[in-house]
Amino acid sequence: MNKQYILYVDDEEPNLVAFRAIFRREFNVLTATSAEEGRQKLDDNPEVKVVISDYLMKGITGIEFFESILEKHPHLIRIILTGFADQTAMLDSINKARVYRFLSKPWNEHDLRQTILSAIELYDARKKIAKHQEDLKHSYEALNHFIHKSSNEMRSTLVSMHGIVRLAKLEDDPQKMAEFWPILEKGIMQIDLQLRNIIEHYESDQRVGVNSPINFEETIERCRAALESFQDFNNIDINVQSSCSENFHQDPFRLQLIISNLLNYVGEQVNPEKNRIQLDIEIIETQGGVQMMFTDDGIGIENEQLTGLFELILSKGSSQDISLYLVKQAVENMEGTIEVTSITGEGTSFNIFIPNNKTNSYAHRTG
Repeated sequence: MNKQYILYVDDEEPNLVAFRAIFRREFNVLTATSAEEGRQKLDDNPEVKVVISDYLMKGITGIEFFESILEKHPHLIRIILTGFADQTAMLDSINKARVYRFLSKPWNEHDLRQTILSAIELYDARKKIAKHQEDLKHSYEALNHFIHKSSNEMRSTLVSMHGIVRLAKLEDDPQKMAEFWPILEKGIMQIDLQLRNIIEHYESDQRVGVNSPINFEETIERCRAALESFQDFNNIDINVQSSCSENFHQDPFRLQLIISNLLNYVGEQVNPEKNRIQLDIEIIETQGGVQMMFTDDGIGIENEQLTGLFELILSKGSSQDISLYLVKQAVENMEGTIEVTSITGEGTSFNIFIPNNKTNSYAHRTG
């Protein structure tokens, strides 16, 4: 286990020597003889979790020193060593400098050790909570962005459908009127697909620790069959090759989300000149997981579009980026990686690594 970093600030060198001698085997001990040196040590060593200061030093108190580092190092746990028990000073320290604990001098080795260990635990807990809050913030922002885009696209589809209905009402010829029904049916299916995307996005973010053995051929066929109501597969030739054993375990819902949205994306990449598209899906078992490669011979992607391919861009007005956004989110939730290469006019290849949860090994292969 790696030793944790702590800093002790005291203007009396013998105190620093004694402290370092006792605790250097348990912790990475940094020392400073002044507040200025202490601030520099903190700037140079962001790994420090606990800072201990003598209360009375030349020209500055421990409280004042702690106040001076609050803004730059807000998460540090602060401990004061003091030779007197001034209740007012203690309360002042708690309020102004967020002091975690006061210990009397001369300090007791056992008490100080336990206090440092508790302080490190508190630091780790606070950092974990802070990271969780930051992750939640990003998650909510992404969800709001996603719903905003999806709702805009559904509204656009509904407006188009409303226009078709108004045109149909003006048509007296039943045969010509019937020509509008396939357009309306397609609009309904698009809205249904967009609603499914919203539900799947939410469910993917909520799922934790789901593990099942995966049969890739069956999973791909299940995804294709589920999409038949929304997408015409008559012009898509799908070739699947899998060398994956039955020992691969993952979340089947998220895996289906990845495959379904890639199939949906490929369906939009048919080259008009060919009017067909070849999709090769190769599943290769690797150390720690599987490599999934989706390669098509469609229209390809312009170089300037590759950078933000997996992002939601409200102005696009296309469902393609929603499909790929869902793919990226699902891959990241499974602790995998995704890379894309494309040549305009020749096709696109998605290379996805998914770790095997049965082995709990997440050694990546990115090439």
